[in-house]
Amino acid sequence: MLLIPEESGLFQALLHLVKTRKMVFLAGLPGTGKSLLLQQLAILAHGLGRTPHLLQWDVCRLPFLTNNRVKEHYHEVDGITHAGVRKAAGMWSRRAVGNWAETHLGRPDILIGEVPVIGNRLVELVRTEADPVEPLLADGESTYFAIPTPSLRVRRLIETQRKERSARPLHEREKGDAQPDIMYALWEDLCAVARRFGLLDGEEQESRTCDYDPDLYCDTYAVLLRRRPAGRIDLDLLLSTEGRSVYDLSAGQRDLVPTATEVEAAITEMEDRYPRPGDLEHSVEHWYEV
Repeated sequence: MLLIPEESGLFQALLHLVKTRKMVFLAGLPGTGKSLLLQQLAILAHGLGRTPHLLQWDVCRLPFLTNNRVKEHYHEVDGITHAGVRKAAGMWSRRAVGNWAETHLGRPDILIGEVPVIGNRLVELVRTEADPVEPLLADGESTYFAIPTPSLRVRRLIETQRKERSARPLHEREKGDAQPDIMYALWEDLCAVARRFGLLDGEEQESRTCDYDPDLYCDTYAVLLRRRPAGRIDLDLLLSTEGRSVYDLSAGQRDLVPTATEVEAAITEMEDRYPRPGDLEHSVEHWYEV
């Protein structure tokens, strides 16, 4: 069901995207409302007769985790997805987006994606490459990268809900959400990137930590998305999801996920691209170099 009031600016912004874009990607950290907006975009698209196809990091990475090579060499540690899986999944996603666009050319279907970017989580979709997919991702007429930016009070609400849902998930997919400690760690990682970009002032520039700030958050992602048609979507509405999960969705949606063959091919491509010890780790550690 739609949760966003139709008279709100947020509703109008989402409706405009659904009416005018072929591909919409929600870029940002865990705990910034991406999954909720994806749900609402899918519902709006369905209501307009457009079949929503969903590309979500926490969903498309799962087939990689059942691969035998991943189990042996690239398994998770302390809930953190291995660098090899993050890189391989990103490589697959770029090719998958290109194939999807070709397959659905001239059809009303819409692709809605969640792109965390941080830590090399689907960063390949924002990084410039000399391939046939680049013009599609850079096309401001058909593609848009939205930066959901919660206000301080909304961010606090999201943090509270994440703590509750991590203990008592309402949906199977909520078990794959970033745990609160990981969510906070990723914010600190983003602060470090903001510092590299020179976006912090005074004491914050020297400090190793910084508090959540909507403008700083959005400005940092705007730099990361500087080669993509992108913009801010402010979230200042306290939307009630009491008793419901953002993963509860019945809008005729289809998930964009890799097959076992595609997973194997992506892992092979990743290993071929980074054959020397340390190359993979270096690339993932410098994910912000887009």
